[in-house]
Amino acid sequence: MKWRITFFLVVILSSCFLSKYKRTNFTYTDNSQSYEMSIIVPKGYTKEKTEVDSSGNTILSYFYKDNSFFYVAYLLDSNAQLQPIIEEENIPRMEHTTGAFIYKGMDTENLYWREIRRDGLRVGYHHVAKEQEQSFDAATNYAFMQPVKKN
Repeated sequence: MKWRITFFLVVILSSCFLSKYKRTNFTYTDNSQSYEMSIIVPKGYTKEKTEVDSSGNTILSYFYKDNSFFYVAYLLDSNAQLQPIIEEENIPRMEHTTGAFIYKGMDTENLYWREIRRDGLRVGYHHVAKEQEQSFDAATNYAFMQPVKKN
């Protein structure tokens, strides 16, 4: 009986958390091998866009009506940047469990930005209001806690 109650609570809490997000996959290619990772995206976006440029960089972006955006990318070009981060002013914090580097700050309009980097993977957001910050942080964290699978 205790097991059933615990299971029921876990299911309810999970569905409440995920009701704020769209669950989807991000797919990219490296050295002719296709990879996929599970992501969650804060709901409310008005446009979804996938780009693969001539360098092989794959960028999946979600745009919101308040001009904020969320992105997941795999960059083969190590010079490519999705948002300008002055590393001298934004010392990265290393998340020990995944080995990723986390950058976070506020822009000139006092809106939040964040980017998590591990090898060529980038997950981040820009131009996010304080009220939405927690949602977007959860989405970036979720992506890096998921395994990357070969297709």
